[in-house]
Amino acid sequence: MYKTMIAGVTALSLTVASAQPAQANGFSDEDVGKLLFGLIATYAIGSAIKNHNDRSRSEPQQVERAAPVHQGWVHRPNRNVLPRQCLQRVGTNFGEHRIFNRRCLRQEYAFVSDLPRRCAVRLFTYRGPVRGYDPRCLRESGFRARRH
Repeated sequence: MYKTMIAGVTALSLTVASAQPAQANGFSDEDVGKLLFGLIATYAIGSAIKNHNDRSRSEPQQVERAAPVHQGWVHRPNRNVLPRQCLQRVGTNFGEHRIFNRRCLRQEYAFVSDLPRRCAVRLFTYRGPVRGYDPRCLRESGFRARRH
């Protein structure tokens, strides 16, 4: 970049220096030749710089990407499906309630930490407090119970 800029400045200075007449009576053949040479050199350098800039902008970078490799069938557990056996009926002083038992979920479901905390409940039964998750809240959050 700097080489072309220096060459352009040099050609321009040569053009300006040769454009001034040496004599007051007019241009000689030699002066006209110097002037034409300077103008042609300036035009050539300017067009070379323009072509270089246009080429670098218009040509997109060629990025070679590797083809995706299929590793075969990868079984991913569905995180939004909860085990049906953890859905239990719990009797309290206010009637019977259904909850997903927290202890059962810890044993049967690997992603208990991903369950929404706002769905956590604690029910007081005849046998003591039971911790779990409200099925309706979990359903509204995108979770569901396994069918069988």
